[in-house]
Amino acid sequence: MNAAKRIKKMMDESGQCRQLAVLKQLALALELKLPFELAALAQLDASHFQLAQQLLADWHGQHHIDARGRLMERLLAENPALMRPAPAPVVVVPRSARRPATVAAQNA
Repeated sequence: MNAAKRIKKMMDESGQCRQLAVLKQLALALELKLPFELAALAQLDASHFQLAQQLLADWHGQHHIDARGRLMERLLAENPALMRPAPAPVVVVPRSARRPATVAAQNA
C-alpha cells in the first residue's frame, strides 16, 4: 500500500495521535509548498519514520497521484484555512481595442 493510502487509513482508524499529526503536516507541506520542521521527523518511531520516507519518495517521484489527491481532500477538509482562493481570471484586451499611446497622451 502506498504512503498516502496508509496515512488516510490511519486517519480513518486511529483518529489523532502525535505521530499521525506529523505525517499529516508533512503531506500538507509537500502539497502546498509550506515550511516543515524536519526535527519533527526525528521524534517519530521507526515505522512512522519509514512511512514519512515513503511519502517523500512517492511525492518526489510523482507516484500515486490519485491516492495523494484523496489524502489532500481529507486533509484540506480538516484544515479549511489552508485552502487557497481560486486565482482571478486574466482578461486580455485585443490590440484593436486598445487606444494608441498618442491619443491617450492627448486626452490626459
